[in-house]
Amino acid sequence: MTEPSYQIFREAGHVRLAGDFDINARDELREVVLHAVEQTGDGRVVVDFEATDFLDSEALGALIDGLVAGREAGIKMSLVNAHGLVHRVLDVSGVLDLFD
Repeated sequence: MTEPSYQIFREAGHVRLAGDFDINARDELREVVLHAVEQTGDGRVVVDFEATDFLDSEALGALIDGLVAGREAGIKMSLVNAHGLVHRVLDVSGVLDLFD
């Protein structure tokens, strides 16, 4: 069995991503982001891409699911520290503009 090429660290209102996020990471990413929305105490969730090297459309879908859930709950979500290919994917897809 292949080890995942990503890691997700969750703190209150903060989700830090590391590695490559593709279809293999989609379900766990969605679950963690939705849980962060449900559990945030200050009305904001920050997703940090500092250590993220790759992001595909499946992972984008998981982030958008979190955004929709957040908006329904009155929770603001922001994306920070996106760089290189990850920033380009977020920007070109228009996803970057959807988040605070």
